[in-house]
Amino acid sequence: MIKILRRVFFYVRMFLMPHIVLFALAILTGIAVSAASGLGIPVMVKYIFPVVFYSPGSGAELPKLFEYIPAMETLRQENPTLVLLLACAALPLIFLLRGFTMWLNGIVVSILGVNISATVRKTVFDKLQELPISFLENHEKGDLISRTMADTGTVQIVLTRVANDLFKQPITCVVAIATFLWMMLDSGQSALFLLNAVLIALAIWPIILFGKRITQKARHALTDLGKLNAVVQQNLETMREVRSYSMEERQVLEFTQVAQNYCRNSLKLVKYQRALVPIMELITAIALAALLVRGRGCGMSLSDFLAVSAALFFLFDSMKKAGATFNRLNETQGALIRIEEILTAPNTMPEPEHPLSFPDSPRGDIEFRNVSFSYEPGRPVLKDVSVHIPAGQTVGLVGASGAGKTTFAALIPRFYDVEAGAILIDGVDVRDVLTNDLRSRLALVGQQALLFSGTIRENIALGCPNASDNAITAAADAAAVTPFLNNLAHGLDTKVGEGGCSLSGGQRQRVAIARAFVKDAPILILDEATASLDAESERDIQRELDQISAGRTTLIVAHRFSTLRHAERILLFDHGSIIADGTHDQLYASSPLYKELYDRQGIEEN
Repeated sequence: MIKILRRVFFYVRMFLMPHIVLFALAILTGIAVSAASGLGIPVMVKYIFPVVFYSPGSGAELPKLFEYIPAMETLRQENPTLVLLLACAALPLIFLLRGFTMWLNGIVVSILGVNISATVRKTVFDKLQELPISFLENHEKGDLISRTMADTGTVQIVLTRVANDLFKQPITCVVAIATFLWMMLDSGQSALFLLNAVLIALAIWPIILFGKRITQKARHALTDLGKLNAVVQQNLETMREVRSYSMEERQVLEFTQVAQNYCRNSLKLVKYQRALVPIMELITAIALAALLVRGRGCGMSLSDFLAVSAALFFLFDSMKKAGATFNRLNETQGALIRIEEILTAPNTMPEPEHPLSFPDSPRGDIEFRNVSFSYEPGRPVLKDVSVHIPAGQTVGLVGASGAGKTTFAALIPRFYDVEAGAILIDGVDVRDVLTNDLRSRLALVGQQALLFSGTIRENIALGCPNASDNAITAAADAAAVTPFLNNLAHGLDTKVGEGGCSLSGGQRQRVAIARAFVKDAPILILDEATASLDAESERDIQRELDQISAGRTTLIVAHRFSTLRHAERILLFDHGSIIADGTHDQLYASSPLYKELYDRQGIEEN
């Protein structure tokens, strides 16, 4: 219990404090609801009802309200109708107060919930932007989406309804206990209070027992929901492959299995959630029955019995709601833990405490000094790589699949940190400068050209939002985008859809290349950038690469040697090391591996 509350207060401090005024208003209105329920109605039954049903001359006992307020007795004698009307008006006034405070509390909690939901989601999303790519690669996208959207919604419930009820229900309970105790002592039934105190203690037991089970089942259900999202996302992203390999039935089977696990754990969760209410109702009924038997035996008046019963009812009702709140709190522990895994995940690639600056005039000089790197311990991808690439040079990176050339290029923009050695750009270690400063000097076109929802113009200008129309048009011409624009009704202002789905793979690749061109960065990295292009489009782009690469340091990762025609230098990778360095002619004459790769591709293409 303490651990759970500590976790809740951690989130309260993080997300509620910016909205402390709204939260305080929610608590105050909740207290007003508690007072109107736990105190107002029992007082109404004990002191107002006897006034309404009192008949002078009947021999009935004078209502206690007249004893406490003598002026009321005087007024009754002078104008009994007015006293009756005032007494009858007290009931709607109490319920009006109760209803208004409940309405206001609900409105405030809803506003608070919307604000907190936005704050939590933004915090989680911001954290995802800070975490290294390795963290994102080690988690399924669908699961991260589930944590960002569904789990954060659960955190909102914790911080609004649950946090509100954690104050409101205990206050209601305390008010009801105080009212019950006061009325018991007033009626001389202290022994009856002790009997009900035992039942109150008994009511706490199922709350604690079910809470542990609910926490466990809720976490399993949320984990299954994340897996379910991952299955759906993977299916939608690989729809062509699923259809081409006739995997529909296999995908349906996988989805069904995960969905059944989710339903199974959800139903187990519901079983424990719903069990609390009837148990609490039974304990309440036992308490009222004990009160009825004991009160009748002690000669308790009807008004006293009704007032004490109302106080007792609100006491157990508030305990029941507090128990439901506690169970909901336990239910959300799974979501809180899953969110915590993101918010507390260490940033293994932090920004430098005292960042350095690059030279004012960027050159694009790249140097690897004894660099080693591995994705998994004991399986190095690069081993003690040292190479210097002068500014303005165009270098091709070749080698068999898994040789390390793509990783070599990915280390330059610091997508990963080296395990040993250093990477310097213009003489500055990339770990000693701000990441945004580093990446502003780089333009990258990857193997898969992913576009953002929007127009072609917006996607080309992505790396340089202030680019002029002339610069965007020139980049489109250089990347061979212009020819297919002529077939589109809106040209550069054509919407590309999510991920660029309205364009072909080759067209998306050309737009991505144009995006890199318009950025005009001193370092250009092309990682299989022309792999999706047909031979004619590749030739069109190759004719422009010589001109565009002038003055830039260009790294070309390629399996197709035709992409390297204009490369001044080629680095040959094998098992994480650079085993050869030179021009095409030099490597073809001196490196058996390079000759084999080149000749094999020539045979395959023919």
